[in-house]
Formats: sequence, structure tokens, C-alpha cells
Amino acid sequence: MNRIKKKFEEKSADEKLMSLFITAGYPDLDSTVEIVLGMEKNGADMIELGMSFSDPLADGPTIQYSSDIAIKNGITIDKIFEMVVEIRKESEIPIILMGYMNPVLRYGVQKFCEKADLSGVDGLILPDIPVDEDEIIERHATANNIPLIH
Repeated sequence: MNRIKKKFEEKSADEKLMSLFITAGYPDLDSTVEIVLGMEKNGADMIELGMSFSDPLADGPTIQYSSDIAIKNGITIDKIFEMVVEIRKESEIPIILMGYMNPVLRYGVQKFCEKADLSGVDGLILPDIPVDEDEIIERHATANNIPLIH
């Protein structure tokens, strides 16, 4: 069962879930896994792991800043998948990748979805892709058990 769905089923109707966001690779490449595990130990139910993009127009100044630092630190999609693999060695917290479609297209949609599944990703948020145009990724995401979260 998908970890996101399982997390919602574990909570009663009146309980809230806490989903926290962190930009992968910020403040440095080596601390992301430790920060995610710390968030979980301190009550996070889910993690949104930000995938940096050089032109984050839909994000505010804080995420633009952290994305810029992460890119300067050398973050890549493959390094993000490696981080998820490391987190999975110690945790089953649901991890949702959040970012822009351009890096996914550049990486290769099918390859991205396959590696996301293999690494232990539970969902994907791509706010710059309109719902009626998500067929660009929907088929590959579904085939690899990665729900698109609109």
C-alpha cells in the first residue's frame, strides 16, 4: 500500500497530518537525510522534498534562495533519488517530490518515474503542469506507482 494512503488511514478523522517541506541539497548535500529524519522524529507525518530548478517562478523568495544554494551545492535529480534511498534505510515516512516539469523532462519522464519508484518516492507534485495536460507524465507515474498530487 502507498505510504501516503497508509498514513491517512492511520489517523482518525479529527487528527491532522503535518507535511513539511525541505529543499533537497540545502543547506548542503550531506544534511538533507539527517534533516528529514529529524523532522520525522519531531512529529512530521510526510515530507515534501523540493527538487531545485534554476527558474522557480512559482516559488517565493525563501524557496528561490534555498533552490539557488542547493544548485550551487551540486544537487541533481540522481542525488535526490540517492537521498531518498538513504532515508528509506531508516524510515518509512511518506516522501513526495515537489518541483517543476522542466527538470523531469530533461531527465526523461519514463526514467524519472522508474527511478522515483525504485528509490522509494511516494508521490509527485508538479504545480506547473496543468491537470488537463498531465498525460505527459501520468502514464509513466501510474505505471511506477507514483501518484500525481494536484
